[in-house]
Amino acid sequence: MDAGRRLIPRKIETRWIGNIEVPEDIQRFAEFWKRSSFRDCVGLDMNRNKSDIVFFKGPETADIMAKLRDELLDNGMFPFLNGGTFLGWYRECTIIPHTYDVDFAVFKYNYKPEYPYKLLNGTSEFKLVRMFGKLEDGLELTVVQKHEANPRIDIFLMYDGIENGVLTHHYVPGLGDDGTKYQYTYPIYDPWCAAELHDHLFWVSCSPKSQITHEYGPQWYLDHPSSTYSWSSSGKNIKQNGKLSEEEMKKYYLTF
Repeated sequence: MDAGRRLIPRKIETRWIGNIEVPEDIQRFAEFWKRSSFRDCVGLDMNRNKSDIVFFKGPETADIMAKLRDELLDNGMFPFLNGGTFLGWYRECTIIPHTYDVDFAVFKYNYKPEYPYKLLNGTSEFKLVRMFGKLEDGLELTVVQKHEANPRIDIFLMYDGIENGVLTHHYVPGLGDDGTKYQYTYPIYDPWCAAELHDHLFWVSCSPKSQITHEYGPQWYLDHPSSTYSWSSSGKNIKQNGKLSEEEMKKYYLTF
């Protein structure tokens, strides 16, 4: 961490009041400032075999992620890095090259339910390819750029974990094709910090090492091929959380 360093988006519309320049949208600037404390990545050399299959190149993937980040912002949502994308940023300062997708999360209270309709009606730069789960406790969207098949970007809603009326943790959902519901749990999440990924600003947890250790264990610094990593069982923070009926699956397990 660079003590005192802050990152905010470069393009902020401003106006002049007398000889003082102020942000045009004070509320939005305040949200940027709240998330501006800088966190640095570790930058480990993973010593991968150069003949290994590379699905995603870091700079190109980060460019697409930044487009989606901006679109989510324009729709009133503040996305932050999650899952393997968060791990790749922290561990090696890039996208894990053998990963199959990219992960964002958005707090449930910040989510705009009308957004999928924009994806479906063609007014977005992206298109919706999957929508799993119920809004109240387990929604996940998967999007791609128009006219492209990859990268697939998962947008998980992050939910409050309440026990005895008290916030004790957060979680993002998963839904198997047999209807099994999963939760990826985290200590109370704190995505109020800014990071740099291939010259783009993204928001991340302010305590990246502890959150990553919680999800991937104390040997998070070791590479695990995506081909042998199970989304529903390999993580250290996964638990089952009930099952949808066949009728519910027809309504809440959608592909487009």
